[in-house]
Parts: sequence; C-alpha cells; structure tokens
Amino acid sequence: MRAALIGLPFSGKTSVFEILTGVQNGKKEENMGTIKVPDERIDALSEIYAPKKKTYAEFILSDFAIPSSRDAVISPKIKNMIQKTELLVIVLRNFDSLMTSDAKNPCLEYKKIIEDIMISDFIVIEKRLEREKKEKKNPPELGVLQKLKDALEGGECVDFSFLSDEDLEKVSNYNFLSLKKRIVLVNQSEGDNDIPADLAGLLKKEKTTAFSICATVEKELAELSPEEQLEFLEGFGLTETAKTRFIKETYAALGLISFLTAGPDEVRAWPIKDGTPAVDAAGKIHSDIARGFIRAETIDFETFIKYGSESECKKAGVFRLEGKEYSMKDGDIVNFRFNV
Repeated sequence: MRAALIGLPFSGKTSVFEILTGVQNGKKEENMGTIKVPDERIDALSEIYAPKKKTYAEFILSDFAIPSSRDAVISPKIKNMIQKTELLVIVLRNFDSLMTSDAKNPCLEYKKIIEDIMISDFIVIEKRLEREKKEKKNPPELGVLQKLKDALEGGECVDFSFLSDEDLEKVSNYNFLSLKKRIVLVNQSEGDNDIPADLAGLLKKEKTTAFSICATVEKELAELSPEEQLEFLEGFGLTETAKTRFIKETYAALGLISFLTAGPDEVRAWPIKDGTPAVDAAGKIHSDIARGFIRAETIDFETFIKYGSESECKKAGVFRLEGKEYSMKDGDIVNFRFNV
C-alpha cells in the first residue's frame, strides 16, 4: 500500500516525512520510506508466543523533492508520480515561517491544492470526451466521464458518492487524483492542537479526515527514550505520540484492516482491504494456500487474550472454522488449512 505527501512550499512536509519514516530526505526526486503500523495486538501475542520474529503491518510513504511549477500549485511531474498512489496526505502550514512572507492560511492552501487537482482531472476528461466525439467508439466509461465532468465543473467540495463501485471500476485506469482517498495533516505551531475552524468546517462537509501535528515537537520526542516520551505525553494527558496516532489514521483511511498469524517462528500482522474474503486473505501469505484452501481456523484477538493461550482456546472450543467467502475481520487470528 502506498501513500504520498503533497503540499505547498514551506509547509514542512519534508520534516513530516523524516519524522514519520526516519528516512533523511535525499537528493532523489522521490524519497520513499516504509512505515510500520503500531499494533498492541502484535506486542501482546509476542508476549505469549515469544516468537523468533514479529512483523507489523506497513505501508510506503513518498515525498517529492521537485521544484514547484509556475503554472500549477502541484507540479505536473508530481501529479504523474502520484497517480499509482492509493492515498494523498495533504500537508498544510499553520505556523509562521521565516522562509516566506505569506501569512499562514491552511484553509486557503487546501482549497488551492484541491482546485488544482480538480482542474488537472477536468482537462484530462474534457480532452477524452472531445476525442470521443471524433472517434465515436462509445467506450464503457463514457457516461462516467461525463458525470465526472459535470461534477468537477461545480467547483470545490465535490461529493463523489454518486459514483457506484461499478462506475469507479470503469474509470480506474485513469487514476484521477480527485477520486483518490485523502487525509489532511495540519502542521501546527507548538501547543496548538486544534484544526482551524474554517478548515474543519470544510473538511467535515467533504467527510475528509484531518489530523494535526507539530513537526518540531515530534522531532524532539523522537530523540527521547520510550520512558521519557511517555512521561512527556502524560503531561499533556496523552498516551501516544502524534506520529503514532497519525499512522493509525492513515492506515484506516486506506481502508485497511489486519488479520494476524501467530506461532513460535513469527507473530505477524497482514494488511488487507476491509471485507476481503478468507481465500483472498490466504493468498496474501502464499498463492498455494489460496489455491488449496480448505478452511480458515479463526478466533478474534479479544477472545484469544481472554483464554490466554492457543491450548486453552481449543479446550474451550472457541476457534471457528470459516469457508472461502468468510469476510475477514480486523484482529482475526487465523490458521489456514490447505492442501496442494
């Protein structure tokens, strides 16, 4: 799974990238870092199984060191590079910067970015529809493209809920940025945790998740020991860093859940789309398991912890046997039975 940071100059997105990934910004046009998703369930199961290895779910985050364009808010080159990304993380500046004389205005920044994305998609759609008038091939996505064009002409806060899953599938190859899932990260001044009211109202209308972070504070936190971090956070009535909370929000925004496998060799979280059938989840581990799928021996994490061990769960008869079409749930601990 992939996510990308985008934002205007001086928003601090490169600092955010370094905080979230631990990767120092290099000279490449695209810098990538792998982010592990914190999961207390993996830690708890590792206490029980004492495995040789524990593996958290993860996703890839990209940042771009490409100069801004005079003709677009987001560089056309960046737009091309993020087309295969599943989630856009829009970083907005809500702090005074010595690097620019522009006053902080995260709501205006957000509107500029979204308008620029929408215009880019509109141009692609318009050109495609004009070409169709000449070619008259009547492709299956034609009606969806017309609906999108009409919606994008309406301006900001476009609600695309009128599109069915079938509609989205028809235009999936276009990789429209307007249709991508997005989350907003507001980079705040120290001690400022509230999303500005005008931006919060706009995002609520759009049903877009927003999150705040202070990059300077998070950098300081990263240099402390876990014990010192906890003491610092407790002073603010918190139990997790903004980094940890943001990663969890991002994972959720991707529409992901985790099923778990556990044993003495490895305790592991496997990321899948919410609603994935058991046979497809088995394929995440190995194609042979999906091909020879028989049953999924399953128990939810809470029930497993209640009994405290695999043997006690079996004594209590709380494991379930699920078939191919079983819709996997977040926190399912699974042992796939298969024969090839």
